[in-house]
Amino acid sequence: MVPISNLKANQNKPKIIMDLNCDLAQSFGVYKNDIEYSLLPYVSTVNISCGAHAGDPIAIMEALDTIQNKNIALCAHIGYPDLQGFGYREMSLTKDQMESMVLYQLGALSAMAKAHHMDIEYVRPHGALYKQAAENYEVSYYIADAIKRFNPWLIYVGASCPELDAVQEETEVRVAHEFMPEKVYTVEGRIDFSKAPVYDEEEILSQVELALHKSSVRNEERSLSSIKCDTIHLNTKSHNALAIAEKIYGMIDEVSPVALNKVSSAGWID
Repeated sequence: MVPISNLKANQNKPKIIMDLNCDLAQSFGVYKNDIEYSLLPYVSTVNISCGAHAGDPIAIMEALDTIQNKNIALCAHIGYPDLQGFGYREMSLTKDQMESMVLYQLGALSAMAKAHHMDIEYVRPHGALYKQAAENYEVSYYIADAIKRFNPWLIYVGASCPELDAVQEETEVRVAHEFMPEKVYTVEGRIDFSKAPVYDEEEILSQVELALHKSSVRNEERSLSSIKCDTIHLNTKSHNALAIAEKIYGMIDEVSPVALNKVSSAGWID
């Protein structure tokens, strides 16, 4: 028989609700990512490449075909037009250039999504654009402003940092702070992009545990730093990516998209 004290403890334990996201259509022509589709059972949001850093029209259509009848939210994975460098090379663009680049990619994915009776709900930068947005307020503002011109109801997903909240306040575009458990974090709670990712399973799961229960991460000095976490990114680059995704999924009571979580926490739905 289970002790009554244990039952009461479980009743008082808050339900963990979190969005899990992964990248999709990260390919071009004959170059394919073999693991990304295997992560679909464990995510509530997919980031589909829009053809700039990766994702040709066929790859995008295949991705949309696959998720069309699944309960998965659609995120536009935008990046610099850099197929050869997979969007990992930084660029310096003016506001107009950035806006054109973002709108072009959102328009492409939106057209294909509408053919599947789907809509984009989120926008997430990739690679060098993600890094620059996390470190440079101006770049992040340019992205948010372009998103607002396309559809002010979209959610801008970025690395957890104060600049993301500042962009939300200035543009009124909703944002979601993303946690990447394989990344190394600074004492300030920012991603240290100069450090190589850590793909050790035990380390990653420990970081996820801290993020879910304490809104914290163990930083590069091995102390705890506070972070915001609205969504967790599941990587598709390591040999143990699928095993890690399964275990992270098992740590969460309810895996659901960011937008639904925000509405639920506001008391609009039960």
